[in-house]
Amino acid sequence: MQVALYSFTPILAASLLSGFILSTAQAAQTGHDLPVSQIQAAPTPVPSLTPAQDPGVAQPLAQALPAPMQALAPTAPGTPEDRPAVQITAPTNTQISAGMAGQLVAFPLQDGDRFKAGDVLARFQCSQQEATLAHARAEYVKHRGLLDVQTRMKALGQWSVSDLHTAEADLQAANADLKMALAVVAQCTIEAPFSGRVSNLMVHDYQYLSPGTPMLEILDDSALELSMLVSSTALRHLQPGATFQVWIHETDRTYAARVTRISGKVDPVSKTVKIYAQLVQPVSDLLPGMTGSAILKD
Repeated sequence: MQVALYSFTPILAASLLSGFILSTAQAAQTGHDLPVSQIQAAPTPVPSLTPAQDPGVAQPLAQALPAPMQALAPTAPGTPEDRPAVQITAPTNTQISAGMAGQLVAFPLQDGDRFKAGDVLARFQCSQQEATLAHARAEYVKHRGLLDVQTRMKALGQWSVSDLHTAEADLQAANADLKMALAVVAQCTIEAPFSGRVSNLMVHDYQYLSPGTPMLEILDDSALELSMLVSSTALRHLQPGATFQVWIHETDRTYAARVTRISGKVDPVSKTVKIYAQLVQPVSDLLPGMTGSAILKD
């Protein structure tokens, strides 16, 4: 009996081991977790040298990574600070709006046209306003004549204090009405405040406008300005008068620029400051709104 039991023991152990292996495989296929006691600890990986510890492997590692992971690969240090983004702006620019209600009868310029200071940008239909001005002029002339009569009568000793004061007050009122009528008629014609170029149009000829309606945008492109955000540490060598190179995307050319002024404060969060510059030599192929990169270091 003992012999049979001893011979059965290896068979029983083998059966139990096979059942354990089968249950483990089924759990892996069905996604069930095994008890913690049955999970064998994974071998500890051997530490490897990181790209930060060995810069020589950074570039091959970035090339070997798939496209989504290449963005996380190490890049050349200092590039954002050495090549800050640059935008070209026009310091002198404004939006011209209608100063009165009326219909446009002259709107000669188109987008991109050049003009000189004093040129007519727009003219309104002003027959009613001009008639009001003519009436104000006539009233002024009438009351000025009445005051002259009262002044001569005073010299002759045949005058009344009240009549003289009334004539003086009437002349002052007529003068105020004349000034108001002149101001209204002056709004009928809009002249260019400076020489420059039209950058945008919002209305058209013969359109009826209300006061304050935007009509066009103009700018002076004779002295373009460059603006960029740089690290506050760059102020050590970027002071007014310092020169650097700027590459413009639209022209694919590099230009020499000079720092003209620095913003009055540093952003404490991003540690950046705004720098303004101008081209050393004016060029004709640049327009406001173009962008590029500043080359602060060789």
